[in-house]
Amino acid sequence: MTVSQLIAKRTGLGKRHAKKLLESGQVILNDQLVTDGTLPLGKFDHLTAGGEMLQANTPRYLLLHKPAGILSATTDPTHKTVIDLIDEPWASELHLAGRLDRATTGLVILTNDSTFSESLTQPGKKIPKTYLVHTDLPIPPESIEKFRSGMSFKKENTRSQPATVDLLTDTSCRLTIYEGLHHQIKRMFLRFGIRVTKLHRESIGPYQLADLKPEQWVLLES
Repeated sequence: MTVSQLIAKRTGLGKRHAKKLLESGQVILNDQLVTDGTLPLGKFDHLTAGGEMLQANTPRYLLLHKPAGILSATTDPTHKTVIDLIDEPWASELHLAGRLDRATTGLVILTNDSTFSESLTQPGKKIPKTYLVHTDLPIPPESIEKFRSGMSFKKENTRSQPATVDLLTDTSCRLTIYEGLHHQIKRMFLRFGIRVTKLHRESIGPYQLADLKPEQWVLLES
């Protein structure tokens, strides 16, 4: 959308009115006077016309510690969602940059900036995601070797990037993957007859859960 188009839409007075405001020096874009109505307008650009603020969206980026039992969704008629944990009037603007299933705990990122969320979720970006994994049986050396070499996933017709695996105990490890396939980690272990009993995401790219407690969230600087 251009500056002229937004002015016409928000004021309801049409393109001629927008042109008059531009020509008379009454349009401010991000604190700068503008007279060119064909300028493209970004989602987070601030626009004032005729003394009226027409757009003042604020980009928001949140890290949240999702507990078990909470849905990675924006709305749900039955279950509590991550949005329900954010007691702010702007919470409904947010969407998830990558989901966790209901039983999985740990880091989720929420934002109203689709460009940012796509930078974290597009497969081609190969963003590392690190998990703490607990299993019902000992993790055999052959599974670790396979994880480190990459695995084929027929359903998605893809092959995973080599994962990083650090064995912590016989039945736990820290695992870093670069995809976000449906139940990917659980499916990886099931190839070896092993069930994941607890899954906890610690980081997504450079973003760390750190010392956030369950249900706590923090705003990142934009």
